[in-house]
Amino acid sequence: MRLSLFIAGRYLFSRKKQHAINIISGISVLGVTVGVSALIAVLSVFNGMEVLLAKSMDSLTPDLVISPESGKFMPAASALLRKLGEREEIAYYQPVIEEKALLKYGERIMPVTVKGVPESFDRNTGFREHIVRGNYGLKNGDIYFAAVGAGIARELGIGLSFLTPMTFYYPDNSSSRIQTALHTEYLFPAALFSVQQELDDKLVIADIGFARNLFLLEEGEVSRIEIKLGNPAGLSRTKAVVSEIAAGYRVEDKFERDRAFYAMMRSEKLVVFLILLFILLIASFNIVGSISMLILDKKEDLGVYAALGMRREKLISVFRTEGMLITAAGVLAGTCLGVLLCYLQERYGLIGLGDGNYITAAYPVKVVAADVALVILCVLLIGYIASYFPVKYLIRRLIGSSDFTK
Repeated sequence: MRLSLFIAGRYLFSRKKQHAINIISGISVLGVTVGVSALIAVLSVFNGMEVLLAKSMDSLTPDLVISPESGKFMPAASALLRKLGEREEIAYYQPVIEEKALLKYGERIMPVTVKGVPESFDRNTGFREHIVRGNYGLKNGDIYFAAVGAGIARELGIGLSFLTPMTFYYPDNSSSRIQTALHTEYLFPAALFSVQQELDDKLVIADIGFARNLFLLEEGEVSRIEIKLGNPAGLSRTKAVVSEIAAGYRVEDKFERDRAFYAMMRSEKLVVFLILLFILLIASFNIVGSISMLILDKKEDLGVYAALGMRREKLISVFRTEGMLITAAGVLAGTCLGVLLCYLQERYGLIGLGDGNYITAAYPVKVVAADVALVILCVLLIGYIASYFPVKYLIRRLIGSSDFTK
């Protein structure tokens, strides 16, 4: 192995008889460099986007949720709430009521999701940071107010004056008269919030008392209990504990509830990774061309090595090592370049998102060691395949097997 590495290293850095071989070798290293750096940069951008979106939704995304096994609502048993309050790993828990209703403002009407929350909601979640207009407050005496998603406000033309209330409709299944089949409640908009487009276009935050009146629920009935952990790293362990406490209820973590969101991010990342890897596979043909021309250039040396007693497999390993050195040089340079680009993007925001109302002004990035290791492993594997099989074929074609000691 040392002999193969020594000869391959000399061939890599020495001048060839044909100057084109040096150029093609340089192009091969450059191709691998660009491919590796692109893979690392793109995967890091996907990681950054995932972290940014998860962070933007964090105030409204509980770590664990207790919900009924069947139906929409359940009683929030005091014994259950007391046991949850005794767990040190739980930062806070809050019962909420969430259901769809019909919202009318002026002459416009649209379906929305009303989320009734307790008074401690803003204190626990820091939701006030997402208010873009108005002042957060859901109740003042006997008068209820709401925080409305910015998308709903644009669609219905909702203003923050207290002259025109929003009208909510919800089916009253207990009514036998068509005229009263829809239960009606009125609510004044006090603030507009913007968290994430999907939520901005459908969510209205209201006091839990208003939601209980709108949805005709008994005292103590809720849709679910949301739980936030002090240390999210212990999510699976805490979920097991909560599942024992809340026997008879469904307990889900945030990854199970937002399975579509996380699956979409992973699938997009995988598709882009495979596309770039395929482009890199095509670029690896430069390595095949470089090694092939080198073998032709060093054809005279093959006979000398054979006369000195070098076996065919040893000779194949020389040029295979040459291809791996080209690949390794590109991988090293590409890894350094990719990580450097990500650092500069994170530090200085070199590439912006353009004009628009975005959460951040530049593309977010996060370099994950596992992604870098995966890129390096895949590219080295491509380099090995691109080096081994063409070299084995060419040497056997150029030099008869009888010239070598078997």
